[in-house]
Amino acid sequence: MTTALIHLESDQKKRLARRAKLRGKSFSQEVRDAIDLYLDIPIESEKELSALAKEANRAADRMIGRLDETIAHIDHVLRQMRKNR
Repeated sequence: MTTALIHLESDQKKRLARRAKLRGKSFSQEVRDAIDLYLDIPIESEKELSALAKEANRAADRMIGRLDETIAHIDHVLRQMRKNR
């Protein structure tokens, strides 16, 4: 095994440390596992994964919009019900 100096954002380090603790692993092992996961993705799949991630974000935005509409409708119905008491 060799040593490597890497620079992480403080949030990245916190998240990796938290995940390592949850999984009962050392911080270093968690970083190695994350790197292995990244390296195991074939380069040609990265474009597909990127497209899937973009579609997932668009779908999430649509769901959030519908939830906002539903909440607004429920608020309206509840106001009407209170008014009719």
